[in-house]
Amino acid sequence: MRILHTADWHIGRFLNKYSLIEDQAHFLNWLISVIKNEKIDVLVVAGDIYNSAVPSAAAVELLDEFLTKVIMELKIPALIISGNHDSPQKLSFSSKILESSGLTICGGVSGIKHVKIDDIFGAVGFTLLPYVDPTMVKEYFGVDKISSFDSAIDIVLKHKIQSNISCDVNILCTHGTYMDFGFKDLEYCDSEISIGGSDIVNLDKFKNFDYIALGHLHGPQKAGKRGRYSGSPLKYSVSEANHKKQVVIIDIDRSKNINIEKILVEPLRDLRILRGNFEDIMKIKTNDYVSVQLTDENFIIDPHGRIRTVCPNILDLSYVNIKLDNTRTSQHIIQKSPQELFASFYKDVSGKEMNELEKQLLERVMGELNNEAN
Repeated sequence: MRILHTADWHIGRFLNKYSLIEDQAHFLNWLISVIKNEKIDVLVVAGDIYNSAVPSAAAVELLDEFLTKVIMELKIPALIISGNHDSPQKLSFSSKILESSGLTICGGVSGIKHVKIDDIFGAVGFTLLPYVDPTMVKEYFGVDKISSFDSAIDIVLKHKIQSNISCDVNILCTHGTYMDFGFKDLEYCDSEISIGGSDIVNLDKFKNFDYIALGHLHGPQKAGKRGRYSGSPLKYSVSEANHKKQVVIIDIDRSKNINIEKILVEPLRDLRILRGNFEDIMKIKTNDYVSVQLTDENFIIDPHGRIRTVCPNILDLSYVNIKLDNTRTSQHIIQKSPQELFASFYKDVSGKEMNELEKQLLERVMGELNNEAN
C-alpha cells in the first residue's frame, strides 16, 4: 500500500496582504499529478485544511474541486482530520454521507474514527484522531480536572483508541504538538505558538502504531521513531524561508516493512530572503515572495516602492547594516528649527544644498503656516 501523508494546507491563508489561493490551487493540482504518477492508494491529510474556522467561499470551492478529482475521478480514498485552525463541525459536515464514496472527514473528540482499508496483503488500520484540547476532552467525557494536553490524550487513548487497534499494520493520523520525550527538540517557526511546551504530548504512548502521520508543525521533521510531520506544503511565513517543503509517501510491502519517501513540492512562487545592497537587489527580477534585507549603510529613498518594480511580491524590508551620522541624535534634532530640518532633508534627497530662491520660498511657506496656526 502506498500512502501519501500531507498536512497544514491552510487554504484561504494570506501572506502579509497577498492571497495565497492561486498558490494553493497550484499545489493541489501538483498533488493530483503526484497521486497519479506515484500510484498512491490512500491520501491522508493531518489537519489544518483551512486557515480559518469560517473559510472563504473561494477556499471551500478549491477544496471541493480537489476532493472531487481525488474521490470521483481517481477513485482514491481520502482520510482527513480537523486541525486547530479548522471548525470540526463545519469541516466534517455530511461526513457520514461522504464516507460511502471513499471520503472520510472527522473533527473533534466525537469524530474519532477507525478505518480499515484492504490491499492485496491484508488490511491496514487507520486511526483518525483530530486536534483535541483539554477543554474538549473535559466536556465530552465529563472529567473535572485535566492538567495538560498529554493527560487529555491519555483519556482519549484509553476510551476511544486502544480497543480498536486490531490490524497487522496500524497508522495513526493526528494533529498537535507530539514528540517522544527524550527525543530531539521539535523545530518551531513563527507560524506556530507553544507557550512553555504546555501543549506537548508524549508520542511514546502510541507504541502500537507502525507510523504516525502528524500535522501542526510547518517544518518537515521527525517526532520520534515512528512519528513524522510532513510540514506545510507552502511557506507561510518568512521564518519558513529555508524549509524544504514536501509531502511524504509511506510504502508498506508484503513483509509489513514501512519505507519513507519525501517528494519536494514544486510551488508556483517560492518565498526567499534577499540580502544585499540596494543596487544589487534592483538587478533581481522575480515573482517570488521576498523579504528584503538591505545592507546599505545609508537610508535609500523609497526603497520599498522601487524594489516593487522588479519584485512585485515584496513582503517586507529592513536595514541590517545602517549607520547613522553621530550628529543625528534626538537632542540635536530637537534643537533644530523646521527650516533647518527641511534643509537637511532636502540635501539627503537631492544631494545638494538649497539655493537662495528655494530658501526664500521655504521661508514664505513656513510663515503662511505659522499665520494659519495662530
